[in-house]
Formats: sequence, structure tokens, C-alpha cells
Amino acid sequence: MFRVYILKLGIVGLPGSGKTTVFRALTGGVEIHDEKGRREIGLGVVKVTDPRLDFLAEYHKPRKTTPVTVQYSDIHGFGEDQPKGAGASLEKFMAMVRPLDAFVHCVRLFDSPLQGPAEPLRDFKALEEEMILSDLGVVERRLDRVSRDIQRGKKELSKERDLLTKALEVLEQGKPLRCLGADDDLESLRGFSFLSIKPELVLLNVGENQAKRTVEEVMDQISSHTAGQPKVELDWLYADIEAEIAGMPLEDAKEFLQDLALQEGAKERIIRTSFRLLNLIVFFTAGEPEVRAWPLRNGATALQAAGTVHSDMAKGFIRAEVISYDDFRAAGSMAAAHKAGKVRLEGRDYIVRDGDIMLFRFNI
Repeated sequence: MFRVYILKLGIVGLPGSGKTTVFRALTGGVEIHDEKGRREIGLGVVKVTDPRLDFLAEYHKPRKTTPVTVQYSDIHGFGEDQPKGAGASLEKFMAMVRPLDAFVHCVRLFDSPLQGPAEPLRDFKALEEEMILSDLGVVERRLDRVSRDIQRGKKELSKERDLLTKALEVLEQGKPLRCLGADDDLESLRGFSFLSIKPELVLLNVGENQAKRTVEEVMDQISSHTAGQPKVELDWLYADIEAEIAGMPLEDAKEFLQDLALQEGAKERIIRTSFRLLNLIVFFTAGEPEVRAWPLRNGATALQAAGTVHSDMAKGFIRAEVISYDDFRAAGSMAAAHKAGKVRLEGRDYIVRDGDIMLFRFNI
């Protein structure tokens, strides 16, 4: 019912889009090779910086401080020619993308001697169409099989047939399954591992000499194309520069960013965009053993937050002691916060807010 949530993002893009450079920029560069030395999927785990977590750790002096983590995967297989007999490769590819929470869709905004002048809107549409066509094939095959089973008497599959028919109508209009609408329908379809159903962060990989005005124009073009689509966000970065910065000492990196008139690295900003895309907030548990940040779906209850920390806390949930981070910081200590009446007792249906510090009372 509940699980510790690790945000899993897969970086995809057409060949030459620079997605592996983007991967290095966002993670510091981790690659995995098989026993024959061939590059497989790249994996990198990033610890999310949060000044609120730092403040709580400084106050509590815990034995352990645990930030939110984001796992990036450098996904290969989109937009690439597949050899004959590539069924096993397709299965492997689907195994890679199945657990992902969202795609980071890397789009080239730099001229390339191999790929030619940048045509970001064309490239964006090309990969979107590939995802839609892939899903269309899956829906058609499954719908055919379900329809035959219903004719043989399996009437319980009627609901699935109706849902797949709705999905087919969306895909035949050239729209991704994100546009299907009802959250219940989307949730019911997740078991099929559809590609176009996943939330998408469209990330422009910008050449160093590209004018800011051009970046804004391209983002407007893609934004217009995706208007009305849910669960799409846009962002950009200088991937080559950010990949170089990722390997620098912190002070050198700050100086480099200042020279580029950038307030911060893209890594932090893109994580925030990802949280917005997936409608996530962060709550905290804090004490001497551990201070920890936990990601949680916006709108989740105290019971669900308790289950995120440990299933026993959900099973035996009694109450949650809650104080907002801002109130705690203003009070200066938990004792002062209690004295000021800022610590509240909330029930299982309380809607958790971003920055809540929570202590769960439970009995099993």
C-alpha cells in the first residue's frame, strides 16, 4: 500500500540530442557497462539539497541525515535503428522504462556537424510520435485479444475493452495517453507500461552560444504544441557546461556559474521542475537518531505519510504531531514551539503540507 519513494527519471532523446551529456550534467557522470564492455543503461543517484533539512540537522545533531534522492537513467533505444530480431532488446528496453516515474525528454538546441542545424520542434514531435505509435501497437494487439476473449465468454474483460477503446481513440488522434483524462483511467493503464502515459519534462539542451531569445522562442513553440496536455513541464540547460561544472569543486563551480550570469546550476532547478511535474511535496521527520526528508504526493494524508516512513506506523496510526518548518524555525526550538501553541495534533485524514515536520504516534 505504501512505499519509500525514490524519484526515478529516465533521460530520453533522439540520437545526437546530447542526452548522455545531460545525464553527466545532472548526476556527475555514472555509466554501467556489461561484461563485454558495451555501454548499458547509465544510472546515477542525486541527493537533493534542501536548506530546511540542513537547518534541522544543525538543530538536532542527528547520527544520520537523509535527503530526498533522485535516480536518473540514461535510456537508449528511442529513435535508433533496431536490428532484425531485436525482440530481446525491446524487452530489455521496456524493463528499463517500466519503473520510471517520468521521462526527461532531451531536445537538441545546438547545431551539429552530424545532425545539421537545430530543429527542436521537429525533433520533439518525432520522438513524441514514436512513443504514440509504440503505444498504438500495444493497444491494438491487446484490444484484439481482449475482444476475442469476450466473445468466448469472458465478460469480466468488458471494462478493460472499454478503457482500451478510449485509449485507442486518443492515440489515433496523434495525442499521448497523458491526454486520456481521468486519473482512474490512467492508473488502470499503468500496468501496460505505455510510453506516452508517463509525465514528461521537456529539456532543451542549449548550445553555449545560443541566444536567450532563441531559447524562449523554442520553449514557446513547444509549449504551444503541448497546450492542453497534462503532466508536461519545460526547462533548459547548457549541458556541456553543466557537465564540466559537475566535476568541479563547489567554490569553482559557483564562480563559473557567476561568469555565466546564472544563479544556480541546472541540477537543482531541474529537480524542482521534476517535483512540480509529479506534484510532489516534502515533509520531514526529525530527531536525534535521524533527520530525514521524505517526498510525498501533494494531497496525501497523514496516514499515507506515516506509511511512507514505515508500514507499522500506518497500521497502528493514532495521531501525528505536526509543525510547519517556518513555525519551527521562527520559534527557535521545539520547546518554544510547543509553548507558543504551534505544534498540532492531527488525525489520519489531515492533508500534509510541504515543509511539515511530523512525529507519528502509533501502536501495534
